[in-house]
Amino acid sequence: MVGTYCSEGATTALPVDTLTPGRILEAFQRVDLPEAPLEVQPPGGVTLVNFDTILHTDAQPFTETVQLLNRQITFDIEPSEFTWTLGDGRTLTTTDPGRAWRSGLPMDEYVSHRYAEAGTVRLQLTTTWSARWRLPNGPWRPVAGTVEIASPPQDLEITTARPQLVSYD
Repeated sequence: MVGTYCSEGATTALPVDTLTPGRILEAFQRVDLPEAPLEVQPPGGVTLVNFDTILHTDAQPFTETVQLLNRQITFDIEPSEFTWTLGDGRTLTTTDPGRAWRSGLPMDEYVSHRYAEAGTVRLQLTTTWSARWRLPNGPWRPVAGTVEIASPPQDLEITTARPQLVSYD
């Protein structure tokens, strides 16, 4: 007899060695993902009120191979989202890791923030990692989920500056 049969209340257990989306996600969650370091410019932990403070990180894609249910699984892992907790009650979410300051590059090319008030804030970066997976020589498939890794928080002092005219005589 060939065909499909469905019975109410019947459950069919998957074989123990079946690669399910949940098992793939669990394996991805066990991969040792790096903390993406939070870099701030100007350097030194001090910036100015109403001054563009540049934020960036160096999160790079990589591959990792793991054993799962006696099979070799390769993950192609990349940072897909960055959540910058700015310490002044605001967050900024980007797909851009930002970049360090370079002469001649317009400010709209950076991930930056202007603080409105003097004080000390605590910055933090949370990187969301996404992946796709495959068996050896198999097709790439997306992992059904992501993993978030937070960088260590950093304090940033926001201060004011007073312009002063100086004579060079």
